[in-house]
Amino acid sequence: MRIAFFTDTFPPKVNGVANLVKNSAEVLVQRGHDVHVFTVTFGNSDENPPRGKFGLTRIFSMPFFGYPGERFSLPLGWTLSKIKSFKPDIIHAHTPFALGWEAVLAKKILGVPLVGTHHTFFNHYLRHIHADYEWAKKFSSKYVAVYYNRCDLVVSPTHSLARTLESFGVARPLIIVPNHIDTDFFKPAVDEKEKEKLKKQFGFSKNVLVYMGRVSYEKSIDVIMRAMPIIAEKSREATFVIIGGGPEREKLEILAKHLGIENKVRFMGFLYGRELALALQASDVFVTASKSENFPLSIIEAMASGLPVVAASALGLPEIVEDGRSGFLVPPDRPEEMADKVLELFRDRRLLGKYSSTSRELSDKYSRQNIARIHENNYENLLIS
Repeated sequence: MRIAFFTDTFPPKVNGVANLVKNSAEVLVQRGHDVHVFTVTFGNSDENPPRGKFGLTRIFSMPFFGYPGERFSLPLGWTLSKIKSFKPDIIHAHTPFALGWEAVLAKKILGVPLVGTHHTFFNHYLRHIHADYEWAKKFSSKYVAVYYNRCDLVVSPTHSLARTLESFGVARPLIIVPNHIDTDFFKPAVDEKEKEKLKKQFGFSKNVLVYMGRVSYEKSIDVIMRAMPIIAEKSREATFVIIGGGPEREKLEILAKHLGIENKVRFMGFLYGRELALALQASDVFVTASKSENFPLSIIEAMASGLPVVAASALGLPEIVEDGRSGFLVPPDRPEEMADKVLELFRDRRLLGKYSSTSRELSDKYSRQNIARIHENNYENLLIS
């Protein structure tokens, strides 16, 4: 099949959706399909061509001043000549913004099916921009419904988000397809000896709780910070490692000093490729206090690396973390309860090992090949319907 992806976020931009779209394009090419990605410019993006054998077209974009690090474009039909020459069988939009509307326009002109995947609980992010929240929430809900009702098939990674889309008024056929990761790349350390070797390599302590992702307000990393004094008091060898970057880092560094735990928190910045995979292998427990997650790839990558997860019981997270099997779910904004669960795993190495094995086992269903097959079947069904 000839498959066109449209997305407003793509590497070198670092986020889960950008990485997912790139990986999806790569695995579909590996499976014999012809894929072309239409996206926006981002920084020195022209100097960072994709490694996959898919086509790539970028259109001009500008900084989005309401949310640092994001960019936006305008749906002006700039992709039409390129999409016409590509002649896709299927169009798949991964964002409902400028490039998403380019996909709608291409669908109308070319007469090919349009799949739209909705990745994000937008209304939860609106709390963090300077606007009238109630008005913005109503507008966002209406906007999302208007967009996805123009798709032939709507995809949600979780049941929680699917229910939200239906409540907004999305009436098109809607299915659940989880996100995927490379389970051959993210995997546990071979044994405890190898794990200890990696800990020494990274300078990690015996008990490492790790967060990986955007360092921004909506991720509620401050909740984990407030759990750390409790954890550090009872586990002196505990360290909180933060992998990633973002606008909240400086505030979190100040908070760590205020809490007296600056020597217990390590900001590692962005890690990539093998270094990232090895850092996860060298860690012990993955933590997230975010209340805005749909289906974060970071959690699946951590699970594939054999890490139990302690997470806020919010939105899509209960569909990923099995409480009492692969980790623990705790009420949002409760640092004391988060600390208790992390300490339970640090104290009971047998339990930690058991949850580690279960995490890896559960992550296998999110392999790239498994999810690619599901998308292929959906595309084929649209083409014959």
